Amino acid sequence: MATLSETFRAHWLIATFGLGLFIAGSSVLYWNEGRAVHTMLALDEAYADIYSMQFTEEEQDLSFDNRIVHLSGPIICGEPLTEPDYNIQLMAVKLRRRVQMYQWVEESVEHNFGESVGTEADSRTYYYTREWRDKIVDSRNFYNRHGHTNPQRFPIESAVQVADAVYIGKYELGAQVKNKFNNYHELTSDIRPDDSGIKLHLGLYYHTEDVFNPEVGDLRILFSYAGMEGEMYSVVGRLQGNKLEPYVTTRGVPVLLVYPGEISALEVFRLEYRAQVLHTWWWRFIGWLLIFFGVNCNTKLLRVILLRVPLLIALAPDSHYPVTGNFLIAFSLALTIAAVAWILHRPVIGACLFLAGASPYVWLTRNIVDYQRVD
Repeated sequence: MATLSETFRAHWLIATFGLGLFIAGSSVLYWNEGRAVHTMLALDEAYADIYSMQFTEEEQDLSFDNRIVHLSGPIICGEPLTEPDYNIQLMAVKLRRRVQMYQWVEESVEHNFGESVGTEADSRTYYYTREWRDKIVDSRNFYNRHGHTNPQRFPIESAVQVADAVYIGKYELGAQVKNKFNNYHELTSDIRPDDSGIKLHLGLYYHTEDVFNPEVGDLRILFSYAGMEGEMYSVVGRLQGNKLEPYVTTRGVPVLLVYPGEISALEVFRLEYRAQVLHTWWWRFIGWLLIFFGVNCNTKLLRVILLRVPLLIALAPDSHYPVTGNFLIAFSLALTIAAVAWILHRPVIGACLFLAGASPYVWLTRNIVDYQRVD
């Protein structure tokens, strides 16, 4: 059997790359678990001190300044958001204008001619089509620029308008609260613009002579909104005077929750806990994937190391089918790293993660012990 140093010298490049992937995966897991722990503890702290506003006369005599509160009710906007050129006037938190331009787009197909040798131009065929695009396609980089020229900028830019004053009851929503309104809905209108050069078709506005035969440089504009006045929303944050801002916990974690619908404080926090759990597991998967590929790159090194330790022989990757062994090793390492972050703050969660990470090792070593007893 080759020694560890001989194996490393023979596969040093892939082993070094795998070590980098392993370090990256471990870093992602460490960061993710730390973020998850602090976020969950911050949500616990916020919920323990929250007050749900009832908008009663008795509350007018109480002071809620700098306290975390829960508001639930219809959105009230101070002034409408407008797009005068398109006869649009809307009472909403946000109004988004998305601008697309009709442009030339280059596509290429590479040809393989066996052993024949040719230039890059000879081995590719270039095609040019026209499409609606949100960003400028730089035609200066085209292989064939003749007759395929795009404008260099948008005459009208995409933009988002945000209402200056938005309220739930008598309480104003701060700028960071309004930024949380990102559930956009398409805005359709039957009111045609006064400018005859702007066409309205199926809810879209066109700067073109012919909607069905646009030219390069023509524009297409779609409007959408978020937070229509009268829609019910539930918000959790800190009252600063009469304005709702993010609540910063003792750990320095900001808490600011915005959910559609008239729901209780308990339900708001349940939804946020669920969203955080899904977010945490997504990053756990990314970290595990990096560790898994890192382990795959070091299969030969791991086999040499594990075969020298009697209790770990069963974990050694098979030389012909190493994927199963690598999967178990990556699984154990990822969950063990996650358990370290949780064990001090949430012992039950930490213990469960640690047991899950150790389970392949316990199972395989038990089989080894049973086999030795039989012998």
